[in-house]
Amino acid sequence: MYSGLAAQYHLHDPVERALLPQGRFDVPLTVSDAMFAADGSLAFDDNSQSGLWGDVILVNGSPWPVMKVQRRIYRFRLLNASISRSYRFSLSTKDPVTVVATDGGLMPVSQQVSSWRHGSAERYEVLIDFSKYLSGTRIELRNQSNKNNVDYDFTNRVMAFDVTEEPVNIADPSWRTIPTLLASSTAMDLKAGQALKTRTMRVKRDNGRWTIAGTTWEEVVNSNYQKVIADPDLDDVEIWQIENSSGGWFHPVHIHLVDFQILSRNGKPPFPYERGPKDVVYVGEDETVRLLMKFEHHRGKYMVHCHNLPHEDHDMMAQFSVGLKKGDIDPNDPITAAPAHFEPD
Repeated sequence: MYSGLAAQYHLHDPVERALLPQGRFDVPLTVSDAMFAADGSLAFDDNSQSGLWGDVILVNGSPWPVMKVQRRIYRFRLLNASISRSYRFSLSTKDPVTVVATDGGLMPVSQQVSSWRHGSAERYEVLIDFSKYLSGTRIELRNQSNKNNVDYDFTNRVMAFDVTEEPVNIADPSWRTIPTLLASSTAMDLKAGQALKTRTMRVKRDNGRWTIAGTTWEEVVNSNYQKVIADPDLDDVEIWQIENSSGGWFHPVHIHLVDFQILSRNGKPPFPYERGPKDVVYVGEDETVRLLMKFEHHRGKYMVHCHNLPHEDHDMMAQFSVGLKKGDIDPNDPITAAPAHFEPD
């Protein structure tokens, strides 16, 4: 979303409440970028449907903000809300952060990293320990960027944290505790040997059209929404191998309905920070990722698309069905399952 409003809503449970900072120390950071015209209005240029990269970085809607922090551990929930830009976040001090959660929730084990690659719509929760810094210290969250972004003079900066002398409540155990063991999940408990099928699909630009598995959303519409790129049964476990053989673009691929586990990236283990339940995967240039997932909870048809929104809008989206045979009526069709009812004034 470029010109509209964006926000986060947070889900809590007893496990994360016992492990991680809460309240004012549990902070949403929605990061985006924009370009502005001389009159302050938003400008839009999608570079021939390749993407939009603004020269102003916004956090929670403010350009390059500064946040005052106590000398304690904070939990930050980072959402990349840029419509095209990916980030490679790091601290100006070069100190590591601790990643504790990914798109689908808590990781099994926390991971310390000095930087992480963050595509559109991906969510990462990180702990930053400000107790090691003296009051009056400024720490910046910076952007080292990635291949095939368009960068400007100040897109290497995101925001800053100023450490204050405000007293810390040391009765709160989370003030200086970084947990190691976190929580299991269905996605992360899966084993590759459970997979009934492996599907291979490519993400690419084909004769000017953005495609997933050789399909565009136009083709789905023209099929009266019958065309699918996969048709697992309810509770099936599958491996999806997504290939990006292009050196010119990266694709954050969002698979609806499920959380998945990243098995490998170019035959190697996933990056430490992505070892948690995911629903968006960064498929970088000349990368092949293998994803393990279980299609549970609901029958119906669900989307898979690139979250670079100019790619999605020009037609990099397809659908898969779960628990449906050809010709079956979708019980969760958004048009018929819950029709709109208009109330009189």
